[in-house]
Amino acid sequence: MYTLLRQRRLRWLGHVRRMDDGRLPKDLLYGVLKSGHRDHGRPVLRYKDVCKRDLKALNIDETSWENLADDRDEWRATLHTQLKVGEEDLKEKAAEKREIRKAKEQNKTQTESTPLPNSLQCEHCERICGSRIGIFSHQRRCSSRVENTPT
Repeated sequence: MYTLLRQRRLRWLGHVRRMDDGRLPKDLLYGVLKSGHRDHGRPVLRYKDVCKRDLKALNIDETSWENLADDRDEWRATLHTQLKVGEEDLKEKAAEKREIRKAKEQNKTQTESTPLPNSLQCEHCERICGSRIGIFSHQRRCSSRVENTPT
């Protein structure tokens, strides 16, 4: 999905670049406000900012993309090859992120099954808690269950 959105944005960017001067989309892309202000905090992303981020993600030079976009066939061919590379990078990053998450989950289940020496354990049910407040809260509930059970 990200690749498709990048492709559409950058193809439109190249189209606007090749437009005649004086056309409204080109004036908006290259225009700068002479007056006004932006609110405090993180600035809202503009279309131009998102396009620059896409160019950077696809390893297309942000300073010379205009020369590349002037030739339509070359621009589309470059986008085609760089989008494939970018999509492969996204897949690799997602796979690495997934492996890290799975390793954390596996470590978590291993540590739960083998009690750590400094972990806190309930006297009544032998449940292991990771913090003092956690064991305190658990024991309060657990001991009340033990006391309220009929013998």
